[in-house]
Amino acid sequence: MRIIEVCRPFFKRNMVMLVALAAASVTTVIVPVDKKYIGYFDYKTLSCLFCVLAVVCALKNINFFYILADKTVELFRTARKAVLALVYITFIGSMLIANDMALLTFLPLGYFVLSTTGQGRYMAFTFIMQNIAANLGGMLTPFGNPQNLYLYTKFNISNAEFFKIMWFPFAISVLLITLCCIFFVKNEELHFTDESYTLNPGRTALYLNTSVFLL
Repeated sequence: MRIIEVCRPFFKRNMVMLVALAAASVTTVIVPVDKKYIGYFDYKTLSCLFCVLAVVCALKNINFFYILADKTVELFRTARKAVLALVYITFIGSMLIANDMALLTFLPLGYFVLSTTGQGRYMAFTFIMQNIAANLGGMLTPFGNPQNLYLYTKFNISNAEFFKIMWFPFAISVLLITLCCIFFVKNEELHFTDESYTLNPGRTALYLNTSVFLL
């Protein structure tokens, strides 16, 4: 019982990791462990994701996201506008830095905006809409997602032709996502906490430059 009490905080903090580990363990029953497992890992992608998450955690530790969340609330004022802004910025980000990187970059901002203003009830909805926006926004550009890049190079599609094909479904996606946010999120005022945060200029510049290099 003493061991359980000691380990309980760890389990609470790392529930996602433990569930993923359990799921991975189940798959080893279906596909037994052998030497081929070494070749299953995409080390380039894993190392890139690790570095991005490390930068995100570093920015969190210097209160970067708290300050950014404060500015977002100050600018947009209401829950509906803030959620729309979070979704749109994920939309735009996915066009420029690909859908997975857009999510890794902007999901933490969504969490801090909603958690620090007491709007946690919109957390799941906002995350879902950001995921949808990242995948649908990325379809407009050839490098927005791996599937687009494959089609773009495989069939030698020009940029103009690519945009011509994708602009209509993209416009419909923007309209539907906007309507969902307006319908499900109330237009209530946001209030940020009275706590004040300061940034370390040197560390902030270092971490932001590192994130740009990774992208």
